[in-house]
Amino acid sequence: MLKFLFKNKINVELSIKQYKLNLRNPFGTAHSVTTTRTNALIEIKVEDIRGFGECGLPPKKALCYLADYNDIETYFNSWIKEIDEKQKQLSHHQESYHYDAFNTISQKEYFKELRKEMNDNQQSVYQFLFECLDNCQENIKDYSYASRCAIEMALLDGWGKFLKQPIYKLINIPESESLKPFYYTISMCPTMEEIIDSTDFGSKYTGFLKIKLDADVEKGMNIIDSVQKHLLKNSRPISKISVDANSSWTPSVARKYLEKLSPMADLISMVEQPFPIETLKSVNKDQKIDIEHLNEWISIKKEYQDKGLLIFADESICTEKDLESLVQLVHGVNVKLEKAGGIRAGLSTLLKAKEMGLKTWFGSMLGSSLNVGAAAHLLCSLSDFGGDLDGGLLVDDTTQLFENDAFQLLDNGLIKMNSNNYGVGVTLKK
Repeated sequence: MLKFLFKNKINVELSIKQYKLNLRNPFGTAHSVTTTRTNALIEIKVEDIRGFGECGLPPKKALCYLADYNDIETYFNSWIKEIDEKQKQLSHHQESYHYDAFNTISQKEYFKELRKEMNDNQQSVYQFLFECLDNCQENIKDYSYASRCAIEMALLDGWGKFLKQPIYKLINIPESESLKPFYYTISMCPTMEEIIDSTDFGSKYTGFLKIKLDADVEKGMNIIDSVQKHLLKNSRPISKISVDANSSWTPSVARKYLEKLSPMADLISMVEQPFPIETLKSVNKDQKIDIEHLNEWISIKKEYQDKGLLIFADESICTEKDLESLVQLVHGVNVKLEKAGGIRAGLSTLLKAKEMGLKTWFGSMLGSSLNVGAAAHLLCSLSDFGGDLDGGLLVDDTTQLFENDAFQLLDNGLIKMNSNNYGVGVTLKK
């Protein structure tokens, strides 16, 4: 924790703590099963305005999920050290303060008002804290992306509350004319009973479902078939299904799934990350990419496209730097704030992806309503396919600290932002 007086006038308090969440059902993917999560919660208090930020922290996975709570805490301590040192150098008599925290976003219309020189000391605090964030020595570390995400979220949450604006208005994103779909994740629970229980719960809120599958084709198709039959029996229509392989398929498995999925092409919005992360990346930087393996996946992209199915990257996309190599493999990308490095970097990644002709989808790490509420501000205007902002539903209510007031769900799963709520838009429970 750090407390200080900005320019000897404005009270500032910074803190971090573990945010322990219990899940409604076991959350299973092709590479892990969890029943709890320990996320990081940042609070930035400027006078009486409290800004909150969260980063979802799944089990570590090389080349993809790079941080745990200890890493976030290490980064936070480095950031407050940067603040402490820079604070001592500030001229307390200086009338205004200026740092453009958004100069890495080339389109100058975004964050237009926040780029200006501030004569208001309370707004200057946020520019000052952003400058310290951008100059933090830990930014060279791979775990810095998730860390920056949580801190930046807290800064924009507080700044938005001060200006009485939601984050999407701070960004200067126009409200989309068409509402985007909200997907609920049906994970690979240990039993079919738990999978159906999860389906039952999620389908109350949305007809857009994301189903996680592994390399077992027979089991995977049985899950899809069971979910469909259960919902049909209960008169709950499915709008679309996203299939998420979590980088677990081989080319052979992908082709077997293609045979099974192609008759359902009109129902399938996308197939997420069928190929291994190692197709384009390696833990050992000296290790060369297997070109034959890569070419097989390039062929599979066309095979899926010919059958009316789209392939999206998830684990393989972190920042906009990954986009160029992914174009040959995918039709679109799933952008997540924790992997990109926050809202600014997430915005840049979405804009670059669109520029390159890729379709966009917005995801979130498993977290509370705070985490998904922040992601919704980019999703609602810049995502082509909507996204899975279901963390608030996957987490048990008793461990959630926030009410999801950032958005509401209409018409069987379409996201409508609540423009009257400021910052992220969620409310701290009393």
